[in-house]
Amino acid sequence: MNTGLFLWHLCSGFVRVHFNLFLPACLLRRLSEKRLIRTIKKAYAEVPFYRRKYDEAGIDIASIRGADDIKKLPFLTKDEVRNNFPDSIVARGTNLKNCQYSATTGSSGRPLKFLYSKATLAFYISTGLRMYTMIGYRPWHKIAYLKDSKMDYPRLGPFFRTVHIKSTISTAEQIARLRKARADLIIGYGSLIYDIARQVRTEDLADIRPKFIGTNSNVSTQEQRDYIAKVFGCPVYDEYSTEETWMIAAQCRQMGYHIFTDNVWVEFIGADGRDVQPDVLGEIILTTTRSSAMPFIRYRIGDMGRCSDTACPCGLGFPLMKSFDGRLNDCIIMPSGKSVSPVAVLYVFLSNITRNIHLLDEFKVTQLRKDFINIQIVKGKAFEPEQIDVILHDMRAILAEPCTIDLELVESIDYRGAIKRKAVESFVDRKDMAQVQ
Repeated sequence: MNTGLFLWHLCSGFVRVHFNLFLPACLLRRLSEKRLIRTIKKAYAEVPFYRRKYDEAGIDIASIRGADDIKKLPFLTKDEVRNNFPDSIVARGTNLKNCQYSATTGSSGRPLKFLYSKATLAFYISTGLRMYTMIGYRPWHKIAYLKDSKMDYPRLGPFFRTVHIKSTISTAEQIARLRKARADLIIGYGSLIYDIARQVRTEDLADIRPKFIGTNSNVSTQEQRDYIAKVFGCPVYDEYSTEETWMIAAQCRQMGYHIFTDNVWVEFIGADGRDVQPDVLGEIILTTTRSSAMPFIRYRIGDMGRCSDTACPCGLGFPLMKSFDGRLNDCIIMPSGKSVSPVAVLYVFLSNITRNIHLLDEFKVTQLRKDFINIQIVKGKAFEPEQIDVILHDMRAILAEPCTIDLELVESIDYRGAIKRKAVESFVDRKDMAQVQ
């Protein structure tokens, strides 16, 4: 695809996604549901993997007429994507040379490869830009984004200026590059920006003066975002997106997580496979509706979240997600099978850090068995030994079941080269997991 055609798709997508901001909720849902059913039937007709999978499951594709009917369809797993890419999971007739390739490794270390057309990429970029225009970004603002790889964002003269800062360099070097960038909008992993906020100096803030900050990619708590906002003196907005599907939900100025149903269909399901009630934690299941070259249908991304049935004061018609609660495989699994969200574990440490900001420099919680958890702590300059008992007490309170907690003070934490550093990680088998608390 030539540059001119790509820019046309980008401008067209930009207009469409912003037009959708003015549509009422009932119309947005109706349009989204039509795209959902069209995506499923098109995939059955054009993608060999889905035709084979649904035929083997005895699915009558003609019976899939509405959103409730998609519960008949089996889930798509990451292993299925790996095993069938690209030969049978890409739509027939797709010009592979005209596609954008991407991959993710996640926590498994096993590459997950996929692709989407340049037209889909243009739409994905448009939804990303919309997230930032919702909070005040304008095309003449400068963006600095912290990411492991550089994105091929288009630039039009003085508009859509971006600066890439690698997420793999040291925090000190990231701060130095942010000083040089003088960006209006800073975007990056929540954990990285939180580390920057804790290490930034007064003289750095003379040059780093963003109008707003966007966090993404890994779970962050409201307490972390509040701290970042206090340090930089600007609002901090969170988004929920994946490499496979791009933008899923993003916060508006009222801090509501709006699900972008014009890009992806989202289900929140319980252990029984049924939709959970609003405010109840469920597994997030995704279906892309804008990527006909390689659609993800009822995809188990491995994330947990809560939907909401309330309307946002901002007036947008997109439905709300109450919260994104982290990765399914980061939940702490107790001996009874009860699971504890990583957000609850993070809050234990962040509440203690709030009382003493220099209590510790870093921490990591690792569950090795259902009855054994290891906690590593890198002491801060104002470390208080007695605070350890408080942390242990708070941890036992949220676990609420007998469990050995081994806490050790270390000089540094080894993340084994991971870019998205996990503060909470569990290696317990998920098969006996009950409903997450």
